[in-house]
Amino acid sequence: GVSGQFFAALSLTLTTSVVVSLVLALSIIPLLSAQFLRAHDTPAREDVTGLPGRIGAALDRLSDRYADVLGGVLHHARALLLVALLLVAGGVLAYRAAGSGFLPDMDEGSFIVDYVTPGGTALAETDRQLHIIERILAETPEVTGTSRRTGAELGLFATEQNTGDIAVRLQPHSRRTRPIGEIIDEVRTRVEREVPRVRVEFMQILSDVLDDLSGASSPMEIKLFGADLAALDAYALRIGPAVEKVEGLADFFSGVPESSAELAMHIDGDAASRAGLSAQDVSTSVAGAMLGVEAGEIRLDDRAIGVRVRAPDSVRFNAARLGTLPVWTPRGGRATPLGVLATFTPGDVRSEHRRENQQQLVIVTAAVEGRSLSAVIADVKAILAANPAPAGVRVELGGRYASQQAAFSTLLLVLALAAVCVMCVMVLQFRSMVEPVVVLLAAPLSFGGAFGLLVATGVSLNVSSFMGLILLVGLIVKNGIILLDFTRHRMLVDGADLETGIRDAARIRLRPILMTTLCTLFGLLPLALGIGAGGEMQKPLAIAVIGGLALSMPITLFAVPILLVAVRGRGYRLAPTATL
Repeated sequence: GVSGQFFAALSLTLTTSVVVSLVLALSIIPLLSAQFLRAHDTPAREDVTGLPGRIGAALDRLSDRYADVLGGVLHHARALLLVALLLVAGGVLAYRAAGSGFLPDMDEGSFIVDYVTPGGTALAETDRQLHIIERILAETPEVTGTSRRTGAELGLFATEQNTGDIAVRLQPHSRRTRPIGEIIDEVRTRVEREVPRVRVEFMQILSDVLDDLSGASSPMEIKLFGADLAALDAYALRIGPAVEKVEGLADFFSGVPESSAELAMHIDGDAASRAGLSAQDVSTSVAGAMLGVEAGEIRLDDRAIGVRVRAPDSVRFNAARLGTLPVWTPRGGRATPLGVLATFTPGDVRSEHRRENQQQLVIVTAAVEGRSLSAVIADVKAILAANPAPAGVRVELGGRYASQQAAFSTLLLVLALAAVCVMCVMVLQFRSMVEPVVVLLAAPLSFGGAFGLLVATGVSLNVSSFMGLILLVGLIVKNGIILLDFTRHRMLVDGADLETGIRDAARIRLRPILMTTLCTLFGLLPLALGIGAGGEMQKPLAIAVIGGLALSMPITLFAVPILLVAVRGRGYRLAPTATL
């Protein structure tokens, strides 16, 4: 999916880096250590002084204290179950409080203004109104340049002559005091006041491209399907005022377009027959006068320019003079004024008709700003529940919400596949299913830490933070493997029982567990601060990993040993062997 395109490079980079580090750890680092390290480079702990010595002594005391505490709680499986339930409940509450979205909010330094003038607006009138919008943008101090398209959109999509977009470039972050959201709000307010007939939508380029790729015209869409167009319009207008007031929505459009002026021509069949013409003959003649007919081409140097002959604009665009258009009649070999053969009736008609999967629909659209997508959609669902659709009208939520639901479903599958892959590796290592299952159970309990830190930092759960949860599966089991692998070593080599092996492992392996975890946390800290170009995109991922990994350490250090002893029994042993 779309989210896969974003994170494929991240996955490949991370995988390649880990594989290269494995090769270095098994080859280059041992060779360099044997070449350059000597016995005096590793002094006894009691000979280390200063800050390193104090830190080492503190870690030794912490390791002994941890082993003693673990020994005291090792057989309290019921208390562990209660704590696990509390962690699950806290994770669920944090998940609901975090809110969810599709992609993180970013300040890209530029944005797009999509505009639509009323249907049937002439190109010259569209251009006049757009000059006003361009003037407003030019008067905005943070704007450094604009580029406008009419009859086309970003991505070279052809559109009608009354639609298009304006690309706006802003000053660098370091040279402006306002974020992009405040700038957009100011421009939006002025545009709505000075050119109220123009419907505008503001969005950043990445969001615009993503919406186009996913087939969503706007971040928030309420799709109304039905055979009765009048019923669709009536229901859209009924829920529109309430939806427009939802906090976090902007650039609201009810989906009911303005009507366009039309001049209907009614051919008098009797008059046409007396002139020796059919209704089709009259229609063809009028179409040629209005739209033109091909009349050959003119050669100009090395180019051929087509020639089309039509009535002058002073006649075509003047309803009072349309009746003077000459229609050639075969009887008598003369022209008859169109006003003798037909009458004209002005009226208003619908300017656009939409269909999806051959079903007629009306789309209520809006942008989402300053609030999580899930919170906005929850309010919209409440409005729809309070105003049920009439018979024959089907309601469907689309836009970025539909893209988010599809992405989350795919990422859940990826999360399950990641857990299965990690499980297979641990089964090969421990030659058992019990230890891998016990270690892997720490992952869902640790997700509460990820959700909690997302809430604390005001970041919503999106595809980036969801990717962090997937990475957590591989990072969390690392601590459990370090702990239980040493336990297995003591049981195989020394013949120790499970309880003795775990307590020895707790005392000896706490230091590497702390070192690897802290290195990962501090390595992700710059990314969590959103430093650098595109930092906002990876910030939710880093925050989710930091929160989950921080909570996983106490879970691995206490919950994994307690659960393993409860399953295996304190006296469980492996057959001693001299080799592993």
